[in-house]
Amino acid sequence: MNLHQLLLILKARKWLVIGTFATVVVLIVGVSLILPKKYTATASVVINSKNPDPINGMIMPGTMLPTYVATQLDILRSDRVAQKVIRALKLDQNQVLRDQWREDTDGEGTFEAWLAEVIQKKLDVVPSKESSVINVAYAAADPKFAAALANAFVQAYIDTTLELRVEPARRFTMLFDEQAKQLREKLEQAQNKLSAYQRDKGLVATDDRLDVENARLADLSNQLVMIQSLSAESMSRKAQAGANISEVLNNPVVAGLKADLSR
Repeated sequence: MNLHQLLLILKARKWLVIGTFATVVVLIVGVSLILPKKYTATASVVINSKNPDPINGMIMPGTMLPTYVATQLDILRSDRVAQKVIRALKLDQNQVLRDQWREDTDGEGTFEAWLAEVIQKKLDVVPSKESSVINVAYAAADPKFAAALANAFVQAYIDTTLELRVEPARRFTMLFDEQAKQLREKLEQAQNKLSAYQRDKGLVATDDRLDVENARLADLSNQLVMIQSLSAESMSRKAQAGANISEVLNNPVVAGLKADLSR
């Protein structure tokens, strides 16, 4: 069969072809009118794997980047981030959603856990193949709600990663402060004990036992200085971690990535 014969066949059955095409068009239009409209809002976030660890100061090697990206994706999809989104948008105060929870679960479980699962279903997190950008998309019937959810997930992710960075430094700082407090109390007790002993016994500074007490005081003082130094270093790294997050937020690339709403 050549092209001319094919054209003759189509011409002979043109009404059948036209009718079939018209039916398909009508079906597509009908389905689009029946189904509710869906809007997808997309927000983007830049991840930076070169920030030093706030505790040990080490920088992640490039070979660990895929693992790092996978970890960030898991954080974005985590219940911890979803709960932050719920609190930020006050979704837990929405009576309609609470009534829907009771209808779906008969009041079993917690409303917050159910709501977190609900909003996560419409979340789509996709990493860029050629950059350190993660695209966070959210689909909803209301375009403003979709944009609010996409932006809220990005902000909750940023807050969570900052917390995860500074929490170890905060724990070490608390530990150092507690040790410094204990050493300071021991030093004061030893000084008071030494002063009382000197008064009671009338000892001079060259006494052998006094030299031993002074040596113990010096050792306690050195330990106190070391603990205070470690605490200061930990606080510095904690502040540096916060500064690194601020640097990422102020990055021109981040500033240029706005919520992209598409119908």
